[in-house]
Parts: sequence; C-alpha cells; structure tokens
Amino acid sequence: MKKLIFLVIVIFSTFGCSNEPVLVNPDATVPASSAKPSSSSTSQWGDYNISVTVSADGTIWTYVITRLKANAKNLSHFIIDLNNCRDQSATFADIIWGTVNGSPANLVPTEGSGTTCNPQAITNNFVKFNDLQAATSWTLVLKFDRGYSISETAIAWIKAGTSCNQGTIPGPGCPIESYCSFSQGFFFANGSENNGASQFWLNGLTIGGVTYTQAQGNNAWSIDRGQGGDQTMNGFFQLGAVRLSGVESQVAADAIIIDTYFNGLNIFSTVITTTGNNPYSYFNLPATSNGITKSQVIAAGGRIGDFIDANHCP
Repeated sequence: MKKLIFLVIVIFSTFGCSNEPVLVNPDATVPASSAKPSSSSTSQWGDYNISVTVSADGTIWTYVITRLKANAKNLSHFIIDLNNCRDQSATFADIIWGTVNGSPANLVPTEGSGTTCNPQAITNNFVKFNDLQAATSWTLVLKFDRGYSISETAIAWIKAGTSCNQGTIPGPGCPIESYCSFSQGFFFANGSENNGASQFWLNGLTIGGVTYTQAQGNNAWSIDRGQGGDQTMNGFFQLGAVRLSGVESQVAADAIIIDTYFNGLNIFSTVITTTGNNPYSYFNLPATSNGITKSQVIAAGGRIGDFIDANHCP
C-alpha cells in the first residue's frame, strides 16, 4: 500500500486577523483503503495529491486534487465528512455555495447505492461533490455561512474508476465564532445607508424569487404593513434580516414558510394607495399564497425575531 504524498505546506494552528488564506497539510501517512493495486478500472487513494487551503476567517475551504500518476483515473465524486465537532459540526445546510474548477458544483448530502462508497457507515453528516468531469486536476471550493477551525482528522472518500478509497484530510472542525444576525431595522429602516448595512446589500435581497435593492427595501419599510395591524410583512423583513446576515440556515424551516408564501409575489404589486385629503399607502397581501397562510408567515416571522433577539450581532 502506497503512502499518500502531499505538498509540504506550513500549518497554522490559529487563524489570524489577516485576510490571507491559511494553507494546511493533510496527513502524509494516511493509509489508503484496502483497494487492490490499480488496474485498468481500479484506483487507490495514493494515486492523488490533495492540498487544502482555508481562508483566514474559516469560511472558504479549497481542495485541489491532482494526479500523482499519469494513468490515475478521473474522479467521479469526492466526499468530505463534516461531523467533526459533535453538535456544533458544520452541516450541509451551512454551505452557501460550492464550485468545481470555477463552475457551480453539484453538491448533495447523500450517497447513492452501487457506488462502492459507504460514508453512512461512519456518518450521515457529509457533503458530496457529485458528477465530477474529466480533468487533469480538480479545484473544489466550499463556502460556509460561518467560519470553522481546522480538524486534522476529517474523513474523505475519493470515487475513481470502480474503486472508492478512504483517507484523512483537514476538514471543517468547530465554529470559530457564534452565529449572529442583525435586526430588520439595521437593514431596512432609515439610516441603513449609513450604518454599514449597504455592504450586505451588494447582490440585493432575493425573497420568493424576486430580487430587491436596498433602496426598494428602504421604501418597503416606509409603507404601512397592512390594515388592521397586519404583520405579514414582518415575516418578509425578518427573513430579509437573517438572509442578509448570512445565518438563514439556523431558521431554515421558518425561512421556507416565508419564502414559499412570497414566491412569485412582488411585494410592490400589492401596494394600495388611498385617495382623499390624507392619502397613504399600505400592503394588501393575499390571505393565502402558494398554500401558506398569513398566520403561518406571521408566526414564522415571530420565531425568526426570537432567534435574532437571542443572537443579535454586537
């Protein structure tokens, strides 16, 4: 059985304040799986070199996999165990995006049958880069919604040819900092253009498939939320707050309720402006939208509000 050869890279034990990435070195003596020596269809863990780069804040993890042998097989998929900090481990829901050689990755949290890989024997908390295309090397990038320290003993699986080989690599460990969210007022109220909120609005806010600018968000805040004290729009603003803060995964179930209600619904198309001596505008949202009722949205918004109150960013 061959020993796995890795790039010699300096290991940093802690994250600094710099924005420079931290380079880490997988264990150079990790054993490969019990796969037989490579033939026309099989592969070994030691057929590949893996280097790992972690951003200084621990949110971006880059795995570069290259062939150590000219006849090494193309990768089919690559699996990383995320269960490295007990109940504080990263999860699939904490991943914001992933890429393979610069293109969007096909990420899945499960492993199908008949692949010869069986990560479920060890963990049900993993991410799989699926359907990797033929290449000379593969640069796999994961962006998490928070920073994680480095666990030097994360398990990984390489599927290449008919073999699935297991080894140890650096992976996301315990969180570097706790989740926190800014409030809806921080993002939508008057003054949000001067309090630092604008940096979170660079790509807009998408709710229900409709993308809003910061100016539109400020405008929505100034409109009456609805007659009779209707608080349905509170759900919209609360979802916007956690989504812009990047911690939506912590309230995922309630986020789905609100996003489903607003799916395909541009909030400004529901605004009614009265006439007369004292005209004013208010949102007139439907009682039910996409099978979700106003009361469900209001309740979900309330629970998200409780989360924000308990985890408010300083």
